[in-house]
Amino acid sequence: MGCVCPKPTALTPIDVTTCPEEIGQFQRFILCRAGVVRFDTVDPDVTGGSLPASIQGPLNYPTALAPWTILEALATNDAVIFTPLIGGDPTITPGTEITQGGGDNSTLNGEIYSNGFNPADGAARFDSLTSEQTRQLKLLRCEKLEVFFILDNGDILGERDTTNTDLWHGFPVKNFSIGGRSVQGTASRDGNGLTFQLDKDWDTKFEKQIPADFQALTVFS
Repeated sequence: MGCVCPKPTALTPIDVTTCPEEIGQFQRFILCRAGVVRFDTVDPDVTGGSLPASIQGPLNYPTALAPWTILEALATNDAVIFTPLIGGDPTITPGTEITQGGGDNSTLNGEIYSNGFNPADGAARFDSLTSEQTRQLKLLRCEKLEVFFILDNGDILGERDTTNTDLWHGFPVKNFSIGGRSVQGTASRDGNGLTFQLDKDWDTKFEKQIPADFQALTVFS
């Protein structure tokens, strides 16, 4: 998160912790092309709010199955896809700090200059994929995507839009790439490693939606 200039008049207060929040383990992904899926969680019926127009409707909140059914059935640019369950090893590692100098003559007083942070690195492993599933997942490397994470309790993790706070959508994701198949005989299942990158400040905008009438871990599978 970059530094704001000019600075606010006073330090920004930090909310009191009333309920500590844990994301837990992500176990499945929902993917779409960047910018094409937006849920208006305040008034999903408003014209020009939710995208695409086919999910605009009075009950089409992201907690309902109906809009996801519409999106999953599309064969157009606006479609979403639900991946198989992952096999394990889901992680998101914070990006390392980008620094300059420190302990030498390259900076004033030998101080370390902080120039920002690298993107966050994500990883997971798919197990026992078919060859066709592997081929389809490998095609995603060439796409500009957004991702929703389906968590171990079935909640769906996305981000709150910072420009229009009525909107909730997937996280911009880069380099969503699945690797080759690892075969270790009978000792373990075959596996394909997945890597991806999120914006360095993804954790300042995340928000969970709790499905009301479907189980996101098993729907469309």
